[in-house]
Amino acid sequence: MQQDPQLNQQIKELIVTTLRLEGVKPESIADEEPLFSPTNPLGLDSLSALELLSAIEFTFKVRFENDGSARQHFESVSTLAAFVRSAAKG
Repeated sequence: MQQDPQLNQQIKELIVTTLRLEGVKPESIADEEPLFSPTNPLGLDSLSALELLSAIEFTFKVRFENDGSARQHFESVSTLAAFVRSAAKG
């Protein structure tokens, strides 16, 4: 998977600001770390996913399909970045 460090950083910053994660630094979020797992220290849940989905759509001017496939894009920062790159290409 092609990496774009700048895009990954933007997504990390969006996660921290959108979800109001006080005390969490964007650079502390690993690119490949599962975002929604019981072991993730961020404590993200389904409401977090909806807030983040909306913020990503607004910020990057992309749309997630309403077919249930969005879940796979939220596995990690890297998978979100890959989706944004792909969707932006159109």
